[in-house]
Formats: sequence, C-alpha cells, structure tokens
Amino acid sequence: MEAVKNQQRKPGQAELNGPEGIDESVSKSICDNCSLYCYGNTYIDLRTPSDEKRGVITIFLGVLGSMLLWGALASIWLAISDLLDPMNVSLGWEFYIFGLILAPLTGVLALYLFYRYVFHYFRLEAFTARRLIIRFNRITRKVYLLRPKHLGGIRILEWDKTQPIIDKNMTELEGTGGFVILAWDKGDGVDLQGNPIDDIEMAFVGKPTRNASELLAFWEYIRRYMEDGPAAAPPPKKLISKFPWPWNSFKAAWGLDTRFLQHSGLWVFVLINVLLLPVVLIHGTGHWLSLLLCYEPRFPRVIEEAGR
Repeated sequence: MEAVKNQQRKPGQAELNGPEGIDESVSKSICDNCSLYCYGNTYIDLRTPSDEKRGVITIFLGVLGSMLLWGALASIWLAISDLLDPMNVSLGWEFYIFGLILAPLTGVLALYLFYRYVFHYFRLEAFTARRLIIRFNRITRKVYLLRPKHLGGIRILEWDKTQPIIDKNMTELEGTGGFVILAWDKGDGVDLQGNPIDDIEMAFVGKPTRNASELLAFWEYIRRYMEDGPAAAPPPKKLISKFPWPWNSFKAAWGLDTRFLQHSGLWVFVLINVLLLPVVLIHGTGHWLSLLLCYEPRFPRVIEEAGR
C-alpha cells in the first residue's frame, strides 16, 4: 500500500519514478527471466519469487512434529507389547502407568500444542499447494492468481487496471534480487464466486532478478505479451518443470550464480557456498520433502477454458 501511495505524483515532480500504467514501456529489451511454467497464444503462467526459500520450515518443524508423534506411539507400543508377551519379565507398575497413561497424555498434549501454535507455519510449506501461479490471459485481459484459501485464495483481476510497482530509474544494484510487483486497488477484481475484492491485492512475479535491466526487461516481456501479443514476446527457450525432481531442489537451495566464475575477484562467493554446503544439503532436503508433502495446484475449469 505504501508503494502504491509513493507512485502518486507529488507537487512539482516532473515525472513518476514508476510507469504510468501498463501502456508505458520501461525497457527496449525483453527477458523471460526463466520464470514461465506455461506459454501459449492465449495465456502465460509465471512463478513467484519465493519458490527457492521453502524447505527450512519443513525440515525443522517436520522433524519436531515427527519426534513428538514417534515418542507418543513408541511409549504406547512398548508398554502394550510387554503386557502381551508372557515371556517378558514385568517392568513394574510404574512403567505401565507411564507408558499407558502419562506418556500418551504428554504426547497428545505436545501434538495439540504443535497443531495449535506451530502447524499454521508448517502449512506454509507442507500440506498446501506446491507453488503459487500467476496467469496472464491476453484474450480475456485478466490476471489470475492461483493460491490456496489460507493464502488468499483465487483472484481474477483486471489487466487494464494493473499498477506495476517498479522504479524506472533504479540503479543496477537496486535490481539485484528484485522482482516485479503488481498491485490492484479495491474493486479492481473479483474472487472465484464473483464477489469484488475488498482490499488492495498484490502479486510478486518471477524469480529474483540479477540487476535492474533484467527486472525492467522482464516486466516489458509480460507487458508486450499482453498488449502486443506472442510475436512481441516469443516463447522462452525452456519452460520450468513442475515435477519435483530432487536435483532441482538442491539446485534451488544452492542458488549460486555461475557468472561469478567468469570474474576471479568474485570467486570468494564460491568458497562461501562450499563452506555452507552442509546447510545447503539440509535446506535442499527440506525443499524436496516440502514438494513431496504438497499437491500440484490447478486452475478451476472455468479459468482453464477462459479465452479459448
């Protein structure tokens, strides 16, 4: 909301730092930013910038929850198996009280507290959608946000009312790790049931960029596809695979820009990544488990067929 406010022209200001809507070109070049899941004559599907970050919550909170569940079940099983095996020497009534009453109660209480106070964080990466998808349909001139209900739900937004939150005059350094931010005012879209949105909607589009030129060229790619058609924004050389291959998870956790190898002065980043390899392996494992614990999201049929 603050970013939208800052885009309004101030008294005496010659021009806006951001583009004045979708009609204004911000770059002479275009770049797909390796961010497309799907490309066609009707629509393109794009990723969001946080795909690589998932996995840390899964590995730590998942291990914690698994340990609590395993501890409760193991104590019950040990006590029951001892009672059912007449060959075993009795371990005493104290063990059975602990194994059959106190340990299960403690385990159930711990699991309840985990579900009550921790699970909603865990669900950001597990038992939810594998990815958030943003669809730009040039025929219907709509932008569709595919999100699970607990993360905002599906939205159908007006392309013509899209507000790109982009600084046209940013330095190259300011574009490092940046991404395209789009905003819509209250009432500029609807939910799947057709109810107007009652607040500002925002969407973060594409993977983090390496510099300002790449960020501006990426927005220009989306803008030209919607405004001028596929001929002005040709398909990328390679689309992003949606299948949860494990090596893609470790690649996402690694996150090393290979262009560093072209400059000897930047090889220190390679050394830092090698030193962090154990952390990368843990993160990559959590990332992969996160994908396996999630479902692949799909747009409803009415959106899939829109514009065909």
